[in-house]
Amino acid sequence: MMKERIRIDFSNLLSDAVGEEGLDLADWERGRPRAERILWQLQKERAEGKHPFLDLPYRRPDEVLRVAEGLRGKFDPLVILGIGGSSLGAQAIMEALFHPFFRFQRKAGDGGPEVLILDNVDPGSVSYALKRANRGDPLILAISKSGTTVETLSQLLAFLDLLRKRWPKGWKERVVVITDPERGPLRRFAEKEGIKALPVPPGVGGRFSVMTAVGLLPAALVGVDVEELLLGAVEMDRAMKEEGWNPSLFSAFAHYYLHVQKGKGNWVTLPYSDSLRGISAWRRQLIGESLGKKRDLAPTPLTAVGTTDQHSQLQLWLDGPRDKVIAFLTIEAHPEVSIPDVGWEDEDVSYLQGKDFASLLEAERKATEFALTKGGCPNYTIFLKELTASVLGGLFYLWEVEVALCGSFYGVNPFDQPAVEEGKKVTKGLMGKGDMRGKREEWESWWKGRRSWRWPG
Repeated sequence: MMKERIRIDFSNLLSDAVGEEGLDLADWERGRPRAERILWQLQKERAEGKHPFLDLPYRRPDEVLRVAEGLRGKFDPLVILGIGGSSLGAQAIMEALFHPFFRFQRKAGDGGPEVLILDNVDPGSVSYALKRANRGDPLILAISKSGTTVETLSQLLAFLDLLRKRWPKGWKERVVVITDPERGPLRRFAEKEGIKALPVPPGVGGRFSVMTAVGLLPAALVGVDVEELLLGAVEMDRAMKEEGWNPSLFSAFAHYYLHVQKGKGNWVTLPYSDSLRGISAWRRQLIGESLGKKRDLAPTPLTAVGTTDQHSQLQLWLDGPRDKVIAFLTIEAHPEVSIPDVGWEDEDVSYLQGKDFASLLEAERKATEFALTKGGCPNYTIFLKELTASVLGGLFYLWEVEVALCGSFYGVNPFDQPAVEEGKKVTKGLMGKGDMRGKREEWESWWKGRRSWRWPG
């Protein structure tokens, strides 16, 4: 059962633990009627067919499985072209389920392919990926919900050039696109060339798309059991309905209350596992794009990792501004790695000998939790029994529901991102897109009219 694999201890958010900086349960009881109306409204809209991301776990991924089965093991490297929600979910899954150094080695398990995730247009990264692909036997997976993402289209052009030169007759077999089911340049390209194309379901935003082909196909291509991931989300959905109170609802209320009433608008995701760096980055985008809609009231999502950032951020959290809520994320089942007894007879060393690294990691987490709580910094801990596809599915779903509910507390639409569009339009204008010429002219006027104050002059 999911309740045995994901547990949440909210105790250190309460005023009983952190004093006046925390949430008094009496305030939760006063706010609970409004909170439950917000949850009821979300459930009502779901029943009306709105918010389709909530029902994604219940859809069989037959097309994903069919395409993956036909391609798995035939290509190396797998090159994923996508940015933001088009890549963060897949990257989080692979980092969690393969090994902590995946982000550096890019190897999907012992016998899996190299995986290159291009989530930027940095020429250095693009050049490296092109060289690796040219030396290997690549499969290119281009992902863009709209099909108009500048970064993804430009990357795809570079790889199409490579593929057409090396495989003039067979290049189409090496490209798969995931995009809008009906429109956009990626969809038109796939239909014209007869290239495999999978849809992003209508009404599902990029940052909520990890349980569509966007996240599932990359994972399935490297051997992840994506049905298990979806079942984990289903279990979480059901578990949240069975309890007397919904953990996503309480968490959403607590975060909002601590922000509005206590000034704690910086939300830190702090996993005590290198394998969970990716899912922290995924949550950062989920919060930032969903809730960053009001200039005078919007949370700022931050990421850190324990124990690493105890040595870079803990001083700030304890003695700096009291504006943070810390979410610990910890795994209960670690590989067994001992700290050997080598006979080092020194009291500053000998106490470590004969222990193990899992115990040390957990001791560091407990010590940090204690110091933050003692210092009046609200925090809570999510315990993951183990890192499996099922647990990841449950965690993705838990956080998606939490952010959807937060949107109602903040009075914003958590499913759009209107401010992002301005930068996209200006970029297209600067790159010469005809219908964005006015944006280019607007940028040139701004650039020429601003006061220059530079070093060297």
